[in-house]
Amino acid sequence: MSSKSDGHEISLSDKEVAHANSYGLSEGITELRDWLLGLHKLEHKPPQLTRKDHPEPFALTITNGITDGIRTCFHILLDEGDSVLMERETYSNTLTLLQLFAASPVAVNTDEDGINAKDLEAIMSSWPEVHPHSKRPRVMYITPACSNPTGYTWSEQNMVNVYKVCRKYDVIIIEDSAYYFLQFGERQRTFQSIDVDGRVIRLDTFSKTIGAGYRLGWISGPSTLTDRYVLSMSQYTAHPCVLSQIMINHILQYWGYETFNKQMIYTSEIYRNNAEILASALDKYLTGLATWSFPRGGMFMWLKINDIADTSVIMREASQAGVSLISGDFFVPEFKPTCYIRLSFSMADMEDIEQGIKIFADVIKAKKKECLCNGTQ
Repeated sequence: MSSKSDGHEISLSDKEVAHANSYGLSEGITELRDWLLGLHKLEHKPPQLTRKDHPEPFALTITNGITDGIRTCFHILLDEGDSVLMERETYSNTLTLLQLFAASPVAVNTDEDGINAKDLEAIMSSWPEVHPHSKRPRVMYITPACSNPTGYTWSEQNMVNVYKVCRKYDVIIIEDSAYYFLQFGERQRTFQSIDVDGRVIRLDTFSKTIGAGYRLGWISGPSTLTDRYVLSMSQYTAHPCVLSQIMINHILQYWGYETFNKQMIYTSEIYRNNAEILASALDKYLTGLATWSFPRGGMFMWLKINDIADTSVIMREASQAGVSLISGDFFVPEFKPTCYIRLSFSMADMEDIEQGIKIFADVIKAKKKECLCNGTQ
């Protein structure tokens, strides 16, 4: 993460040092949680927080990052054998965690606007007949802003349509928002902002905006769920790192909400520039070999290789040629072969991107030629 530096130094008081060396609250430092609650009120305006008459209180708890947040949500929400609704392509660690909890992913058709609400309705309405021996899914995990791996950002209308289906079938929504603040331009509305029932539990992180090494994030939503989250955390990890919380709190209190927002815009513009450099290289070398769309934010671009049904076959050649890519089957709930590849423009040296894409284009051409000679294309 890149940031503007003004030379401000952070120093810890003796009291803070003593606090950092002691056990902390499972829900996190109060001052930090209060600051983040204020951020949610400004950024998302969740009905639970802004309506005094809302029957479900809103709460916020500090976490050890997104992945630990997903794990704990699964722990408090799932029983063995449950099914979880999710996008057609999803965060790979989530699939591993479902295996840990002996739960099954249910992939719903997804495009650049998000999960197809009609397909979601069809899955839920037909579930008793199609799956007579298992419970209808009651949890949906999604990444609606700058998805990892696709880079897709859901449209607001599609959020509303999907939310209606979730209300009809009483589905709890886990909104993974790791890349929310990395959207290019105006930020899209969130599920939390339209949640009138208290069925959305949202996960945020500092890893993509301030620093991954702090290992901190936060979870927000209905207090009935966040209270259970705190209880689970107290038994597993006791509490988030106190020193990291103190450091993050110093940064946020110094910035305030206006500077925080400016910093998020500054960071997202760096990623936008990286994405434009990658897109230019793709246009130059992969036109006709692959198709893609420019992401609306985040760190990733989703590439479809034309006429190759299983991209894992070209991963070894690309790796041996010095190009690091991830095959799309890594992100598909069924772990089936796919024609997609995830490209990342976050950590790569921008000067190396063009050369890397050129090499990758040569690998694709060689594989296509080999398939043609073998009669497999």
